[in-house]
Amino acid sequence: MKKLYILITAALFLVSCTKRDLLPVEIDVDSWMRTRDRGVVVLVDYYTGNYIVDTYRGYAVVESWSGIPPREYDLEYALFTMRGVQRIYNYSGNYFLEGRVVDYWLTWPQALDLLDALSYPGGY
Repeated sequence: MKKLYILITAALFLVSCTKRDLLPVEIDVDSWMRTRDRGVVVLVDYYTGNYIVDTYRGYAVVESWSGIPPREYDLEYALFTMRGVQRIYNYSGNYFLEGRVVDYWLTWPQALDLLDALSYPGGY
């Protein structure tokens, strides 16, 4: 009887350890946008996919990591006041993309120089 109990317990344990992908978590876009900065794409380098975003604190330069670069005048939401790779929501196109905020709180000439530096090999 004790062996049967151990066998059933082991079987239940092994059945519960199946390998499967987790389903994507549904994101409430409205509440997600409320916790992020708002910015407008003002210039896109369509060759590399990198672009400049105008925020209320200055300009931010974003290096695109996904295959869909935004278009000029697209409205985007992300943490533009924080460097690093993050998820960016393009409100105009209604899609998420991955990008790296290279720098923020820039003036227009600084943002243009940084975008040029990213476009060339050995850049920033």
